[in-house]
Amino acid sequence: MHPITEVPTTRVVLSRASIAGIATTFLLMGMIVAGYGPLLEHLIRRFGVSLPVAGATISVHFAGSLPGVFIAMRSFERLPGRVTVMIATATVGFGLVIIAIAFVWPAFLLGVFIVGLGFGALVLGLNQLVAYSESRRRTALLNALNGAYSAGAVGGPILVATFAGEHFSPLYLVFAAVWLALIPAAIGITGRLPVSAGSRVRPGSLVWIFILAFVLYVAIENGTGGWMTSHLESVGLRSTQAATVTSGFWLALVTGRLLITLVPRSVPEGTIVLTGAGMAAVGLLAATAGILAPWAYLVTGLALAPIFPTGIVWLAKLRPGDSRATSWLFPAASIGGIAGPGAIGIVIAQAGVSWAPAVLAVVAIGMSITFFVAARRTAAQ
Repeated sequence: MHPITEVPTTRVVLSRASIAGIATTFLLMGMIVAGYGPLLEHLIRRFGVSLPVAGATISVHFAGSLPGVFIAMRSFERLPGRVTVMIATATVGFGLVIIAIAFVWPAFLLGVFIVGLGFGALVLGLNQLVAYSESRRRTALLNALNGAYSAGAVGGPILVATFAGEHFSPLYLVFAAVWLALIPAAIGITGRLPVSAGSRVRPGSLVWIFILAFVLYVAIENGTGGWMTSHLESVGLRSTQAATVTSGFWLALVTGRLLITLVPRSVPEGTIVLTGAGMAAVGLLAATAGILAPWAYLVTGLALAPIFPTGIVWLAKLRPGDSRATSWLFPAASIGGIAGPGAIGIVIAQAGVSWAPAVLAVVAIGMSITFFVAARRTAAQ
């Protein structure tokens, strides 16, 4: 008689409770990451550090997330999905407790690193589990879940700005308690990610194409969100107006990911991704005309919205028997988030901030071409 653990190895089933837990996890991840920005001024007073030193918080978080991704790539191959999710969720909760009680700067950074470690594992794992689940609407589901992350990114800064000044420790202890309360929700995740015994550990040529496209995508998303405020101010908008439009860009990402759930299941993932990539390039080109820039950036946010989650499902369907293929997209996302905006910034520093949308448009065209090559490769197979 076969042990019951053999059956789930070929499939992933998500209960309704586990989906609700995943959605809440995405929401909280968005809150915490976006909350680092307004947190910086409070860190200066709490720990007596300078603004550049406080700004290292974000880098430390992503320094923790990258090894978290690689650890998760191995653990999801060897263990049932819920085990890694539960451990990663507990890791984030533990890191938040350290942040809450830290009274010296190194201890605070240790907590941030631990939170990043858990985040890296969860970003990879939760996206992968949904992408390889048996849900018939997994493209819509993954877009909605990533929309929850973006919604958290809108609410997080408000919570931090309101409570961190006078209630820093209680705020992060509440965050920690909510994270720890989410651990049982992972019990509803059945099975583990599929891994083909004969598959290559290193990505094949098609996966490399997707990796490049994802690096470019994350560079565009972060680069647009990071540079559009300065560009809008350069074309005549006041700081408050530019900040409002920037918030609108992130809200457009939320809206776009929710709207994609209405797209019929018959529409191929490749079509959605290629359409979004092309529209993003057009939107960024339109932003070079100063008078159109505010609206063009909102269109760009809507266009970019479905690319990341839908691209994951697209590759998952092309490589249904091996989750290693899509696993490589998450280190690519980390690299794109770190290197992309910096590289774009170097070009803008030489050419001037008025060239920001043009530079981003060139990157978007490169992303569109890369996804087009991927589509041609898959059509030829």
